[in-house]
Amino acid sequence: MKDNFVAIDFETSYGHIPCSLGIVEFINGKITHEYYSLIKPIELKFNRINTSINGIDLEDVINEREFDEIWNEIKHFFVDRVVVAHNSSFDISVLEKTLDYYGIVKPEFKLFCTLKISQSTLKLENHKLSTVAKYFKIEQNHYHNALEDASVCGQIFYKLFDSYIILRSSNSSVNATNTNNGKNYKAYLNRVYNDKHLKDKFEWLCSDKLSGKTFVVSGVFEKFSRDDLKKAIEDNGGKVGSSISAKTDYVVAGDNMGPAKLEKANQLKVPIISETDFLEMIN
Repeated sequence: MKDNFVAIDFETSYGHIPCSLGIVEFINGKITHEYYSLIKPIELKFNRINTSINGIDLEDVINEREFDEIWNEIKHFFVDRVVVAHNSSFDISVLEKTLDYYGIVKPEFKLFCTLKISQSTLKLENHKLSTVAKYFKIEQNHYHNALEDASVCGQIFYKLFDSYIILRSSNSSVNATNTNNGKNYKAYLNRVYNDKHLKDKFEWLCSDKLSGKTFVVSGVFEKFSRDDLKKAIEDNGGKVGSSISAKTDYVVAGDNMGPAKLEKANQLKVPIISETDFLEMIN
């Protein structure tokens, strides 16, 4: 898979509305094609925070093409391909919502997220694109430029892919146990929290693995309540914040996450992780 893939990055005017797109194709770890375009947004308004982050405003895109006008130029990058993005849930959400708006059928592709891969393979202060790039000494001069971010993402994927596949293979049986769904898992957690003898035996429930990291928890979760997750964060040395800011390291998101928090996380490029992702962090 790492021999032939494309890395993508969207920048947005506000919410999930794209104003620029970068695509970089890699063959054997080498860049073979690059594509960059500004995009005239579906709605002609910009969030000031977005503009301050990506440097794009209405004047830059007012005379550009809309997404449906560039789709024929770029759809071959997606059809039956391996697609990579950093915090892919955001970029693919942008893609899907935009395709839906224009009535374009979403192509089939295999998706990888370098945010999740780096979380599972690297012990870093945080796993923002710039932090992982710095770890690998990948040059990055224009953070939040869609083309450069796509290029950096692709380089990170190529470096991480082998260790990620090895880790998944060696931990598959462990992860199957640790991420067991349903009431039994929640009852198990409650037993551990309420029984000191059991709690002492399970190091993952009480450690310093999240030391120095700040989390915001939002939404409705399948396995645990928000209070359960907040307690797990604090038990593992992390901090729980009530609002998202530049100091937030992760947002743990469930169903019906507040739209204001979702928009703020996307604007600040704060990694959004699922309940299962969080459990893997502390296991």
